[in-house]
Amino acid sequence: MVNIIGTLCVYAAICKHENKSLKFPRTKAAQISYQIGSDANLIAEQEIWAVVDPNAKNVAFNCSNEDLFKWMHLWTALAKQFDVEFVDFDDESEVEGMSLVEMMKDKGPVWEQIVREHGLEPTK
Repeated sequence: MVNIIGTLCVYAAICKHENKSLKFPRTKAAQISYQIGSDANLIAEQEIWAVVDPNAKNVAFNCSNEDLFKWMHLWTALAKQFDVEFVDFDDESEVEGMSLVEMMKDKGPVWEQIVREHGLEPTK
């Protein structure tokens, strides 16, 4: 399981370092639709229970506390936190399905420089 927020913070830090705007890497529809998030502690407790309780053996579970959010609100908060400009969609120039993986694939050296400059623990 991956916590996407840490990844998005790395993206925002790279945007700040490169003096670039923060761009949402999907579609306008995805940006404005409601999403469901779950508390990491709740998920951890559920995963521990599923491992130790014999009644959970070979059974699939969904776990959610049904927190609703919109990506546009999260991205606005990220931009504010990292002091970078958030660029909203321009319907005429929107790229369908733009990928954060593609946007970040050559940013390894930039992240390494940020780690050095801020005395962070180097990690992949």
